This record gives sequence, structure tokens and C-alpha cells, in this order.
Amino acid sequence: MQKRLNNIKTMKFKLLLIAFILHSTVFGQTITLTLNNVPETIICNEIWTEQNLDMRLVETTSDDCTSGSCYFGFWEQSLALWPSRLTIDLSSLQNIQMVEIDIDDLCGPDCTRAFLIDETMMNIDSVKNGPTGPQTLTLENPSQVFLTELAISSCEGAINEIRIYQNTSSINNELFGVKKLIRTTDHLGREVNHTTNQILFHIYDDGSVEKKFVVE
Repeated sequence: MQKRLNNIKTMKFKLLLIAFILHSTVFGQTITLTLNNVPETIICNEIWTEQNLDMRLVETTSDDCTSGSCYFGFWEQSLALWPSRLTIDLSSLQNIQMVEIDIDDLCGPDCTRAFLIDETMMNIDSVKNGPTGPQTLTLENPSQVFLTELAISSCEGAINEIRIYQNTSSINNELFGVKKLIRTTDHLGREVNHTTNQILFHIYDDGSVEKKFVVE
């Protein structure tokens, strides 16, 4: 009876742990950039860091509302672009699912824009603002392609906050009794392919080892 109660308690614990992990998988980790520490003496192409991410202000490109300009300033707690492009190095982050950017646009539809860029310099997703005023731009990366850069540009707008959502959780295989065979060795520790009529050691990714003797 006591053993059965212990098994029930163990199962309840596992179910609670699964629920917690699934919750973490959905919401993951969020990195919030407030841009409150931008050096007031910053110049174009000069790098500064926030939340261990390198960022810089550069000239606008043909993808932006205009090209070849790098003018910016500060409005209260916001970074203002008029026009300029902010680039943020994302190469140190894994499994980015979505990015949200709170902006205040002053120049009308399509004036403020944002881009997620992968290692081939392709735009994974891009978005343009709607009417003027405060709004949130949302970029998505549902396939969790490896991203190298987030770029935000405007001809006359301000960036208030940036939120980067990551899927950083994975369900522990041991929770479900699943483990992966990584190699097989003989009694001398030599890696071998599947053979018969000798003792083999199967080594799994969780560190466990199984001794087997296959007769054929």
C-alpha cells in the first residue's frame, strides 16, 4: 500500500514537472531592452552594450524609409531616429521565437520599420508601422531560424522598449524514460559497429551504460 502511495506521489510530481516545463516552453525567457543606457555622446557606427547584446546606430538602407542617413537623438526615455537605423547583434542568442518593439511614430504609415535577419543576410520577417502614435511592432520567427541581427529604422520615430522572446526550455528525456545511444564499444573500449557473439557496452547520452551480449 505504501509503495502504491509513493508511486502515486511520484507520478503527481512528474505531471506537475511536465506542466511546469511545458509552461516554460511556451513562454520561455524574455530579454528586455529599455535603451536607457545609450551613451549621450554616441556617434554613428559606435558600439554599446545592453543585456550583453552589442548594438549600434548606422545609416539607413534602401529597405528603410530613406537611405544614407544617420541622425538620432533622445526624447525623454526613448531613442529617437530621424532618420537612422538601430542594429542589434542577436548571434549570441538561440531559439528566438518573437520580438516586440514599442515605438512612438511621428511620420505616418510605413515610416518606422523593423527586420529580423538571418546569417545569410535574408530578412526572416519584417514589419512596418501603421498610423502615427504609440504602437507595438511584432516580428515572428516560428521556425526558430538562427538569427544574427535585429534592425529598426525610422525617418521620425522613437523606440521605447524591445522584448526578445526565446524558447530556452526543453523537456528532460529522462522524465519519459527516453535516452539516445551515442556509441557502442567492446570490452577494450574500442568503438564498434553492431556485432554479435561478444560483450558490447552501449553508452547513452544520459551517462548510463548497458552491457549486452548478442547471440546470432
